[in-house]
Amino acid sequence: MGTKGRRVCYLGPSKRGARHDKRLFDQRHLQHFMPRKVSILADSAFQGFKHPGMCLPFKATRKRPLSEEQRQWNKLLASLRVAVEHAIGGMKRLAAVADVYRNRLPKTHDRFNLLAAGIWNFLIA
Repeated sequence: MGTKGRRVCYLGPSKRGARHDKRLFDQRHLQHFMPRKVSILADSAFQGFKHPGMCLPFKATRKRPLSEEQRQWNKLLASLRVAVEHAIGGMKRLAAVADVYRNRLPKTHDRFNLLAAGIWNFLIA
């Protein structure tokens, strides 16, 4: 999912249950479809992913705290990711996306996500 002024630009396929984003990304081999000249804003969940345009936050350890420059970089990334989180929250205004959906028909949840993204983009346009 990406944003251009809080608009939803991309929706990946969804899966039922609790799954890690990086694991789903690896299972679908999406890294082969990523253009080389695209900047990717990701959280620390994608720490092991190698891409020329990957922008990851720095992690501090007890022995190695973050420098002021690294802290500023993390702050910049967080401010950009807020727009993504706002778009996700806007989609969840459609209760079918936010609530547990128990129907087992294939791809139904993806249809609700697509519908919610379309409604959200229409509302903010």
